[in-house]
Amino acid sequence: MGLLSSLFKKESKPLKINPNESFACPSVTILYGTKTGNAQLVAQQTQKSFEQNGIDSECYNISKYNISRLFSEKLLLIVMSTDGEGEFPPNSRKFFSQLSNAEFPALAQLNYSICALGDSSYEHYCGAGKQLDKRLQTLGAKAVIPRIDCDLEFRETALSWIEKVFSHLRSEDVSSDAKDQALPEIQIDAHDMLQSKLLKRYAVSKGDAGSAVYHIILDNSQTKIAYEAGDCIEIIPENPETLVDQIIKTLGIDSDIHINGSGFAIRDLLKYKYELTKVSRPLVKKYQALTNHEELLRLVNNKEELKAYANRADVLDLIKDFPASINGEQLTSILSPLHSRYYSIASGSKAYPEEIHLCIKTVRFEANARKYEGAGSVFMNEGLAENTRVNFRHIPNASFHLPEDNNTPIILIGVGTGIAPYRAFLNDRKAQNILDQTWLIWGDKEKEKDFLYEDELNTYQKEGYLHRLDTAFSRDQAEKIYVQDVFIRNKSEILNWIENGAHIYLCGHTKMGHSVRNTLSDLLIEHKSISKEEANNEVLKLIENGRLHEDLY
Repeated sequence: MGLLSSLFKKESKPLKINPNESFACPSVTILYGTKTGNAQLVAQQTQKSFEQNGIDSECYNISKYNISRLFSEKLLLIVMSTDGEGEFPPNSRKFFSQLSNAEFPALAQLNYSICALGDSSYEHYCGAGKQLDKRLQTLGAKAVIPRIDCDLEFRETALSWIEKVFSHLRSEDVSSDAKDQALPEIQIDAHDMLQSKLLKRYAVSKGDAGSAVYHIILDNSQTKIAYEAGDCIEIIPENPETLVDQIIKTLGIDSDIHINGSGFAIRDLLKYKYELTKVSRPLVKKYQALTNHEELLRLVNNKEELKAYANRADVLDLIKDFPASINGEQLTSILSPLHSRYYSIASGSKAYPEEIHLCIKTVRFEANARKYEGAGSVFMNEGLAENTRVNFRHIPNASFHLPEDNNTPIILIGVGTGIAPYRAFLNDRKAQNILDQTWLIWGDKEKEKDFLYEDELNTYQKEGYLHRLDTAFSRDQAEKIYVQDVFIRNKSEILNWIENGAHIYLCGHTKMGHSVRNTLSDLLIEHKSISKEEANNEVLKLIENGRLHEDLY
């Protein structure tokens, strides 16, 4: 379970709801909690199916939902994604915080069902949906359709959930005609992808070229996406050619053979259609079932060892570590479709309306006597030539946008390529001539090699658009220094900015985000002479009031 979720369980602030307020609710209300848009897609397609079949329904972003309506709902459907290791997506945290209040009234009259979306490579798979389900049951609500958990390839499982909802609604309909009708044909359409062109790419790091960080500029003059600083884009990559070749060689198959009636050669399928650079626990189990490999069975039956293996291995590791005589068709029958990669936009639309900038670190390292490469980063940083077309999808991230009031001070905290949205913020603040309101605390390993956008940031500071710049390069001294250490070193100023209404932004890996949140809680304990629980509630209040923003991965 993530840190925020554990904090929510300790929620003790006064509850502001009215269980006696009456609402005119439809037959079905659908809520969605999402970060990348998949839960929203399922929820909206569910409502569309209802509309086409004459079922009265409403669909809401859960952050816009009045929680007092729970006492009037006839049937509540919730599509809930999980953010990282068991966390709720940002737009759902206030809802769950309120629901977790010890004073929340019983919900014995509420009928509900949850479709949980997650990633089985994480320990707390579908953790947000599971926690929400448990809390609703604790409050006495009835799950009329048991929660269903969907992995990254969620469509088929989500469709089965929607069909079960239809069956339930038919069973509740008093007319015999409705009960006898066949279930409608339901589908979840794929997200629409747009096409752009890679205009320019250049390195912004000075270290090893094999793991360089690149600034990428995509054309937005034709698509004209109305993005905002803080948003991200989705890219469907290609697998590294060396990995594809090694898998084909290990299997001893003909790379040109066409399989599955797809019309594609096995080499093309592996390069463009299937996930190869990482394995999930379900994939390892499927491979064991396919091959009956005894040693692998022992691994599958050891939860901790299986988790560790799935976190470090790719498909080539799997077929080499546990060799078996299988062909290309058998292998592709158990592989997952190639997953999307998500990148924060590194440009402000007010400064660059006809461009979309990205900041991507090349993932490449050696271990176990072989080389590993990231599919998305190698594809974007090395696989695409300038002027090449690239498919993408814009993903709004409203919970990570700049404050509506331009005079609101902001504290930006991040590591590595987590600087991307902060560059976008500075782009827009300069375009709007907003001075002396931005403080950046950012870190990486070595200043000489890893100081991304150094000249640009120094210029922003000289011009007054960046009021303060503090860095933490962990390996430049004997004792490692991280961004949370900078936070502690400047605690008086940090607390002063917060008391003056500053918004705090966290971008980078989840571990960093947890460390900064803990550090902030500790500073509040010292500053206000309050308990740990009270300090945690202060942090939650910042989140609920939209003053603590996170984009962690």
